[in-house]
Amino acid sequence: MSIDKLLRFAVEHGASDIHVQAGAPPMLRIGGQARFLESAPLTGQQTAEYASAILPKRLTGRLEEAMVRGIDFSHLIEGLSRFRVSVYSQSGTAAMVIRVIKMAIPSLDSLNLPAVVKDIAVSQRGLTLVTGTTGSGKSTTLAAIIDLINSTVRSKILTIEDPIEYYHPNKKSLISQLELGADTPSFDQALRQALRQDPDVILVGELRDVDTLRIALRAADTGHQVFSTIHSATAPQTIERIVAMFPTGEHALLLAQLAHSVEAIISQRLLPTKDGKRRPAVEILRGSAVTEKFILENRLSELTDYIATGESGMQSFDQHLLKLYNENVISGTEALRNASNPGAVAAGMRGITGLAR
Repeated sequence: MSIDKLLRFAVEHGASDIHVQAGAPPMLRIGGQARFLESAPLTGQQTAEYASAILPKRLTGRLEEAMVRGIDFSHLIEGLSRFRVSVYSQSGTAAMVIRVIKMAIPSLDSLNLPAVVKDIAVSQRGLTLVTGTTGSGKSTTLAAIIDLINSTVRSKILTIEDPIEYYHPNKKSLISQLELGADTPSFDQALRQALRQDPDVILVGELRDVDTLRIALRAADTGHQVFSTIHSATAPQTIERIVAMFPTGEHALLLAQLAHSVEAIISQRLLPTKDGKRRPAVEILRGSAVTEKFILENRLSELTDYIATGESGMQSFDQHLLKLYNENVISGTEALRNASNPGAVAAGMRGITGLAR
C-alpha cells in the first residue's frame, strides 16, 4: 500500500491520526481508539519511502537530516483532505504521525462548544488561550474561532502556524497565514514582523518560549486580539505554567501584563461518548477584575472556585462533565475518569447539589 492509498483509506474510515513506523503495520486512531491495519509490518525502507513521498520540496533529499531533527509540515491531497505530518527518527528509521484535517472549517456549534466561546471570539480584545493535551482539538477550536471572526468582523487577521492546518479564504476580513520554515524562521520573529503589518487579530500556533510569550503579551497589551495555545490541563494550571516561564528580572512587568490582558482561557478534553463519537469537555476562565486580582496576588488556587461561580459564562471541567452525564452523552465511568474532583462529581451524579450552578 502506498502512502497515498494509506491516507485515503484513513480518511474513508474516519481516522483522526495515522502512525507509521518500522516493525509494525500502520496504526489508525478511530473514535479515539488505536487500531492496527491487518497487513504486514512495515520495513525501514518502506517508512523512508512513505516520508520521502510527502516531504516538502524544500526538504527533498534531506530526509535523514529532517527526521533526526524532527519536523512538522502540512500535506494536501486535492479533493480529499489536508494532513499535519510529524516526521521523526525511531530506532534509526523514519517514523511519522499524521493528523487528518478536514477540508471544511467547522463551526463552533458543530464542535459542541459552549455558547460563551462565540462571545470570546468576537470580543476584539485581549489574550485568549486554548489549552489541552495533544489531540484535544485545540487547533480545530481556534480555526472555528478565526472563521467566525472572518465571517462577522471587518479586520486584518494574521496567523502564525507550524504548520498551517486550515486555509482560510478572505470573507469580511483579510487573512495572512504564515508557516514556520516556509514564511518565517520562528514564532517570535513572525510576531515581531506581525506588529508592523497592521493586524487586528493575531493567532500564534503555540506559546513555546518566553520570547514568544513576551511579544504576545505586548501585542495584547497594545490593543490587538491575540489567540494561542499551551499544553496544560486546566485554566489555573495554564496561568501557573506561564508564570513559570517568566524570567526573574521581568516577572513583575510580565505578570501585570498577563493579569490585565487575559480575556479567556478555554481548556478542553475530547471524551468518548455513548454513541461512539467524541465530545469536548470544556473549562472556561474569563478575564475580569477578580481574575486580574488573583493573578497579581498569586492566589491561583482560588481561580478554581471562582470559575465554578459561572460568572460571565465560566464553567469548570467538573460542572461540564456532570452536565454531559446528565444529558446521557457520556457514561458515569467517563465522567469520573476525567473529573478534577471525582468525589464531588460522584455526589452530583447521585443528585447531591453543590457542584453545578
